[in-house]
Amino acid sequence: MTKPLSTPGTVIFATFIVILSALLVLHKPLPPGFCEKSSLDRVILHLFEPVIRLFYLYPTRYLFSQPQDQIWWTRLSLNTLAKTMGPFTLFDWGTVVVKDATWNGVHVRTYQPRNATGGAVVFIHGGGFAIGSVEMYSGLTRRMAKEMNTFVVSIDYRLSPETVFPENLLDCEKALDYLIEKGPQEFGIDPTKIVIVGDSAGGNLATVIAQRRVEKKAEPRLAAQVLLYPLLQMVDLQMVSYRYFHKRLDGFAFVDPRSVAFYYMLYAGVPVEQAKRLVPSVITNGHIKPEHRDTLDEVLSHRSIIESTHLYNLSKVPARWDVVESLEAQDLLDPIIFNPDFSPLMRTHLEGLPRTLIVTCEYDTLRDEGMIYADRLKMAGVDTKLINLKNGFHAMLNMHNEITEASSCLTDVMEWIRELF
Repeated sequence: MTKPLSTPGTVIFATFIVILSALLVLHKPLPPGFCEKSSLDRVILHLFEPVIRLFYLYPTRYLFSQPQDQIWWTRLSLNTLAKTMGPFTLFDWGTVVVKDATWNGVHVRTYQPRNATGGAVVFIHGGGFAIGSVEMYSGLTRRMAKEMNTFVVSIDYRLSPETVFPENLLDCEKALDYLIEKGPQEFGIDPTKIVIVGDSAGGNLATVIAQRRVEKKAEPRLAAQVLLYPLLQMVDLQMVSYRYFHKRLDGFAFVDPRSVAFYYMLYAGVPVEQAKRLVPSVITNGHIKPEHRDTLDEVLSHRSIIESTHLYNLSKVPARWDVVESLEAQDLLDPIIFNPDFSPLMRTHLEGLPRTLIVTCEYDTLRDEGMIYADRLKMAGVDTKLINLKNGFHAMLNMHNEITEASSCLTDVMEWIRELF
């Protein structure tokens, strides 16, 4: 006769069964090609994505009715989940000195390796201008500092909706100004070897800073900019990558068009309740006045190339749907969405920008705008490299310890930066 399990054994077995059952109930098959570079990567994501859905996506949709509460929960859940991801640096404290500081009134976190190269990386985190922190990205920035043997500063700019455009941007500029002025004396960095890096909304802030410095002829020039799946515009939320998300990725815990519209409006200063109400119109481009459409066709002309060449393993992408016009959204957003400091893809002249690396992901809502920006930079004579991760998804570098393709991409990014130093 089989010996019954002990009480602790029974609890462990029951817990395992409950977790396994929950994963089976929550399981949603990922599209073909999604995270398929490694079978293990795909398995890990199939396990991890339902957890994000359970703790972040479902509560914001079904437990909280007020947008302010949804933002609060999103911040809390994602910051908490980030702490469960590596690296765990118990034996790593001697290689990189980590300090929190205030530069020109802005909170930053610095990572200084022993005998660093003399170059510097300024990292601006993503999160739709409303989520994220230096703590959430600490594993990523620490790894960059350690493996590149380079000084890294991560900027903890103020978030929307509490702080709105352009103050979030100005926080980042203030921190960069401090590094340029005080960095040589305090950290031994060469101010001509500063690379600005940003992911998602942080990529927006990073390239806007680069654009503004060129426009002002500021010295020293930035050595380079690295834009990781950047958020660059709010004028066309019906690009191919947006429409594909609606068809195949809706319901997954990945960055979706509704979130892009909502958080971008908060950054623009639209009140939270009003922004939530306007989302259905904005995701159809109903916030664009008809007289601007010819100008947009010119600035975004590379859309036609993407439409014909990036077809998601021949998966049929829906045609553009009807625009749901909103005069309210047009009046609110028209004064700001064409401002290149808000939507950097709208800047007409891109000549003179620093050497650029752009990383896009095939299964990312923001894929197309990164590709368009790369093409426009090349046409403007800017030394530009585009990496499109064929199996990638938005924010995947945050899983650089769990997913091999993310780790490999981060290594490529670091090698590209290291060549400059």
